[in-house]
Amino acid sequence: MSWSDIINNNLIGSGNVSKAAILGFDGAVWAKSDNFNISVEEAVAAGKAFTSLDALLGTGLRLEGQKFLVLNADNDRIIGKQGGSGFFIYKTIQAVIISIYEKGLQPEMCSKTTGALADYFRSIKY
Repeated sequence: MSWSDIINNNLIGSGNVSKAAILGFDGAVWAKSDNFNISVEEAVAAGKAFTSLDALLGTGLRLEGQKFLVLNADNDRIIGKQGGSGFFIYKTIQAVIISIYEKGLQPEMCSKTTGALADYFRSIKY
């Protein structure tokens, strides 16, 4: 199964996630949903987000050119919101998983779906 298959089947296919990506800590995009227009700069910032959590709480994070307020950030998960949409970024052993939910989707279900994939990645040391 490819990285794209994992995104399409486990995240987008769940109906709980609007857009998603799997990135290396250096911001390299391993895979993303076709509708996720993340820039190189945004990918690098998201990949390195867990190295400066306090700063992130003050500055927020940009995804698809849109600035999100960071509501919570710890060593495993970052939560952001902007209007009726938001994101969850989960850290695994070797990657970060970004999921965006848009208006009409349940944030809790987006988090649960993304967190389950992150738990699986950690269980296989990824």
